[in-house]
Amino acid sequence: MIFLKYLFKAKWNFLPPRKNKYVLVDGSYNPFLKYINKKDFTILYRRGEEINFFILFQCLINFKFNTIDYCKKFILYVSPNLIFTAFEYHTIFYKLSKSTGIKTVMLQKGKRSPTEEIVYNSKKYFPKNSIKKYFVDYFFVYNKKAKEFYSKKIGGKFFITGSFENNFSKISHSQQKKEIIFISNFNPTNKERNYNEDLLALNLFKLAEMQKIKFNILPRFRHKPLQLKKEIEFYKKKIGKKVSFILNKKKTSYEILLKYKYTFTSLSTLAAEFLAKGGRAGFLMFKPKNNPFYKSRYGFFEGLKNKGLFWTCDNKFNLRETKRVFNYVTNTNNKIWDKNTRAYIKRVIEFDYNNSNFNKLLKKLG
Repeated sequence: MIFLKYLFKAKWNFLPPRKNKYVLVDGSYNPFLKYINKKDFTILYRRGEEINFFILFQCLINFKFNTIDYCKKFILYVSPNLIFTAFEYHTIFYKLSKSTGIKTVMLQKGKRSPTEEIVYNSKKYFPKNSIKKYFVDYFFVYNKKAKEFYSKKIGGKFFITGSFENNFSKISHSQQKKEIIFISNFNPTNKERNYNEDLLALNLFKLAEMQKIKFNILPRFRHKPLQLKKEIEFYKKKIGKKVSFILNKKKTSYEILLKYKYTFTSLSTLAAEFLAKGGRAGFLMFKPKNNPFYKSRYGFFEGLKNKGLFWTCDNKFNLRETKRVFNYVTNTNNKIWDKNTRAYIKRVIEFDYNNSNFNKLLKKLG
């Protein structure tokens, strides 16, 4: 039962939950606020942040002791038009539509790969015949492969629309700086993740110098000073003091990337999203096959080959491949780029500007 797990750390709310148009399951992330007023949501917390005593008491006097009973009682009391969540790996959500009779809307939270637990350990999330038990009325996913994966495990209607948050904006190419951003994957406690990251950055830096293009690194830990210091030292030790870091804390990573023409990385959902909305990105994965991040390379989950026009993967650093990808990203004619890359990009992440499919559904059901 949810209250036993979080008994001592949860905030207790003794008032009944507020009747409302919508319930949001899991209040830690709410991208729907772009289109829905905050006051129209009542939040059903599931991480132990808050337990509603009024609902809990109703469960206890009716001898209903499990989490699904608590969630069901909470939702039916609020009596919303729709139930939302931005997390597809909380399996309790898959049971809410059938148990409450209220339609559910779910987003794919992030790009999937074979290294994600929900993929490699899918039997934990989706037991045998789960499609007969699990149902989400409307599920917004990144691509066809994600739809194929989830539709075998969850019933419902699927929309292939890409990353919900990435769809908020599009690129204004006229406002982009002709500079490079290298998206860092540094982690101070994970040597496997860091493997060849500095070597890759060094060689991209040298290639950029040869073409007189400014090279910038976007750190992972802009908002965490102690980790950021280690991250900067990691790259400066290999490249030298001349390397530039983007340390703007006021703008999101999405907003920062929109201002630069070229992006490079070993693995990054952010870079794949940048591609989807019309940016240029190169992916270079140089890690041993036994490295857990090897299968996180661009397009692995979607069935793309190890090497393609703007991506490559090898079990050791490959300078020739680095030059090839770098040159294709920075030198290819716009028309040729659009024509040759579109199909590969859409296989990984679609782009639905301003989430038109979601807004049509909201207007219909709202």
